[in-house]
Amino acid sequence: MKLDSYIDAGVLASVEFANKLTPGYANGRPVTEINVLEAVREVVAIDPPSVAAVSEKDADGFIALAEQLRAIFIGIDGGDMDDAAEMLNRILSEHPATPYLAKEEGVWHLHHHPADAALLPMWTAICAEGLARMIGTQNAHRLGICTANNCDRVFADTSKNATRRFCSSACQNRTKMAAFRARKRAAAVTENKP
Repeated sequence: MKLDSYIDAGVLASVEFANKLTPGYANGRPVTEINVLEAVREVVAIDPPSVAAVSEKDADGFIALAEQLRAIFIGIDGGDMDDAAEMLNRILSEHPATPYLAKEEGVWHLHHHPADAALLPMWTAICAEGLARMIGTQNAHRLGICTANNCDRVFADTSKNATRRFCSSACQNRTKMAAFRARKRAAAVTENKP
């Protein structure tokens, strides 16, 4: 199975919503200031009509969606697949993913929402369907939470060997540098002992 056949726009949007719209830590710094509408526009940028439809009335709904998505990642990362699946089933029952073929620029594309869906229900269905597919195809192990200190951002592992542990190369480099400094300090202490 090709990697991009199961890590789709819904999975990637889920990661971005959870990371951009929930407080916590990113790359060693607290995430406190969140411009909701700007963040939503960044996430949905792959679909220009969605960007144009973003409005203040959807802000609270997107924050709630992001919190649910983060909870699903936490469940998966913690090994509680049953809880993650139940959360996804609840979301899908409220916002069903309805397969729909749409012709865009002369090419047919499969969408996972009704053609006339409002912005928030549409993106909720897209995200829930993408994460549900990850669980249903036994690829949930590719979803995780950064293991770097002071970072709780989520990620979808697109590497060939599925060994990613960090949300970004910045967190990976920070962790490696901290380990290097710790080894250096330990070596200096050992050398100075009588």
